[in-house]
Amino acid sequence: MFQRSDRIAALIKEEIACMLLFGGLKDPRVQGSRVTEVKVSKDLSKATVFVSSDNELDHHEIVEGFINASGFIKRTLSKKLYMKKMPNLFFVYDNSVENLDKIETILRQLND
Repeated sequence: MFQRSDRIAALIKEEIACMLLFGGLKDPRVQGSRVTEVKVSKDLSKATVFVSSDNELDHHEIVEGFINASGFIKRTLSKKLYMKKMPNLFFVYDNSVENLDKIETILRQLND
């Protein structure tokens, strides 16, 4: 059975992805980014948003762009999710996609 924090995490992930896709977030540092996962604490006080990007910027700059937009993101989420108290948002760069690409490249080279 899903817990409320899991449902909130899925909704946060979907809404931030929509903001990225449809231009709600205009900061150029977050362009080309995607939300890979969201984890919300059981008491709904914290939400850790894992992001990755095809952008050539440094990972710290990308996270800084999300931190800069966190007020806008939080306001938009509270309106869309009808939550009076939104979790504090924490952004973390997720390099698992890059690691997967490296592993796939190595495996292809081994098979050739």
